[in-house]
Amino acid sequence: MKYQVRTHLPPVVLGAVLALVFILGAGVLAPAAPEPGVALADVPFYRLPFGPDAAGRQRPFWPSRLQTENGRLADPASIQSASRCATCHRREFEEWAPSLHAIADRDTVYERAVRVNEGLHRDGVEKTRFCEGCHAPGEVLAGRTNRFKSVMPSKAGREGITCVMCHTATHADAVEGNGALTLAVNTGVDRLSDPMILAAPRDHARAFGAAGTNALIARSDFCGGCHTETYDASMSKAESPQHVQTTFAEWQASWYARNGVNCQDCHMAPDPAAYVRQVRAGNLAKPERYAHNFTGSNYLMFDTGLGSNLTFLRGGIPPGLTEAKNTELIASQGEATRALLRSAAGLALRDAAVAGGRLRFALAVQNLGAGHNLPTGVIDQKYMWLEVAVRDASGTEIYHSGAFDAERGEADPNAVIWREDFVDSDGRRIPDHRTFVTAAITHVRKGVPPRGEDVVAYEAPLAAGAEGPFTLQARLWYRVATQEFAYNTLKTDLIIPPFELVSAQFALPAGKEAKP
Repeated sequence: MKYQVRTHLPPVVLGAVLALVFILGAGVLAPAAPEPGVALADVPFYRLPFGPDAAGRQRPFWPSRLQTENGRLADPASIQSASRCATCHRREFEEWAPSLHAIADRDTVYERAVRVNEGLHRDGVEKTRFCEGCHAPGEVLAGRTNRFKSVMPSKAGREGITCVMCHTATHADAVEGNGALTLAVNTGVDRLSDPMILAAPRDHARAFGAAGTNALIARSDFCGGCHTETYDASMSKAESPQHVQTTFAEWQASWYARNGVNCQDCHMAPDPAAYVRQVRAGNLAKPERYAHNFTGSNYLMFDTGLGSNLTFLRGGIPPGLTEAKNTELIASQGEATRALLRSAAGLALRDAAVAGGRLRFALAVQNLGAGHNLPTGVIDQKYMWLEVAVRDASGTEIYHSGAFDAERGEADPNAVIWREDFVDSDGRRIPDHRTFVTAAITHVRKGVPPRGEDVVAYEAPLAAGAEGPFTLQARLWYRVATQEFAYNTLKTDLIIPPFELVSAQFALPAGKEAKP
């Protein structure tokens, strides 16, 4: 035995040393692994009309503030389709698939608006990186938002805000907004096949469930990266920054932020309306889990009564779903959307009196359940108005404000309305969301703040002989688009239906003059 050791040990040791030297030498001499992603110079005809930043660095995704972690464009093949994620995460996929996130780049309303804006400027296509950074981040990161399409399309690129776009996030700037998210789509995404994911689940978890990413996407700051929107000279006619969407700032200044109720708590609760009612009752416990439905306020995109018009508006059926399943999921999420909207607002009578032959009354429009203004977002299209009707003791209508003409798709122009207006360089209102020629943002009436109210005063003339008691019927309406937008941009005669947020009936004075 000793002889065997003495005989064979030196060659074994020598072999081991040589093997180690070879391995170390190969590591030193081998060429460095190429940096992941795609170099800007490797995308033919990619245009950069906005120039470098203050430090001289190129801005390939500008005027969107979206960027990759290593600054390089993304390889479209590295952006996995949500339908692939559905192999293991079916519940999450079916929650996401009918959502507004899933159709953010597909829905016809958005696509037509982008197309119209493209035609307003010489660099219009490149300017739409501003829009696509939030609505189609995969397209922007791959370099497809360019006048010359030199990058092949990918399945995931048309999936709007797909799984990879949230689950690779490493940074968000909610104050900067305009898509200010940093995504590790180059440096943190595994390209394993499904069998390899099963064989090495920890590698997959490191790629799509990193602790830092999980912490980030659970905070409102992450949502604010896109739900803060400011127009500037790079993509509009604004000479100074114009704050168009301030949803994050509205939440940040609210009771909800002070009490730790985040965007995700309401909009990703399995039953968002039930969670809002829970918070209104004083129970701030977090949801039992976070669903991927991202329930919002766009009731139109879930109105199954529109039939084929709904398919047209949603831009078709997402990959991975049958038509029957798609319809089922849309109907379910439509119910959740309508319930959430109805949980948001309230109406209260604040004052009523008869004086000088006139009936005076004041209504409080209350924001009871939204953690941001009501309405919120880009509210040149999404707006809210109040309809009031007064009847005398005989049932005769003596006053009406805010009626909706269902044939023309128009609300009473004299109605009390909560809306912002886009204004061009000549001071004229732009009714159809032409972002690139907007010079300023004004407000007809600003949204009602969280847990706040806006009191509206009315005066109704009383005809001779009008007798009380008077009855006031009040209805608060919400609409996701103007009819001008439907005609001018969608090129359709579809009437955009309004949604009733809340209604209430109140008894008013009997008709005697108030004492001075």
